[in-house]
Amino acid sequence: MTPKKIALFAVPLALAACSEDASIASSAGAVPVPVAEDADPTGEMTVAITGTEGTAIGEATVRPGPHGMVIRLMAEGLPEGWHGVHLHQVGDCSDFDGGFKKSGSHINISGTEHGVLNPEGYHTGADFPNLWADADGLHGELFAGGLLLDQARDDDGFAMIIHANEDDHVTQPIGGAGPRLACAAFR
Repeated sequence: MTPKKIALFAVPLALAACSEDASIASSAGAVPVPVAEDADPTGEMTVAITGTEGTAIGEATVRPGPHGMVIRLMAEGLPEGWHGVHLHQVGDCSDFDGGFKKSGSHINISGTEHGVLNPEGYHTGADFPNLWADADGLHGELFAGGLLLDQARDDDGFAMIIHANEDDHVTQPIGGAGPRLACAAFR
């Protein structure tokens, strides 16, 4: 057989192998997950970011992936400078006048101390580098590695909190990031 004939013969075999693998995977228990009619089939969610006055100051979008989730955020009206951003255990931003305390503490699936520079570890998927706000607002994209959307969005959801100060990435329990200035509730 010439090389061209071998290559042409190999293509149908490769396609057949792919379709066999797909049928094996589906017969091994891979069941499609039902999706609500109004839900985004990719699992992407966009929610408002609420400021301390109780009004929307921006939006945050979460996109789930196989190894974590990407969170893109845009917010206006924050003081210029670095701001710590963390994921919190409860998707509740209703107490804007009380400092968003209903969002609970940081998500901590790893059971470790706070801070991406902490030698004792960091909160997997919930501790991030700081983001900068200027006259145009705060814009950023964060990767919550090791934290799947289904883990974070349990019965009471989760929240993304923007703090007043930068996170020093070591100090307990929140890196000295200060008061909670903004909150996005993912339910």
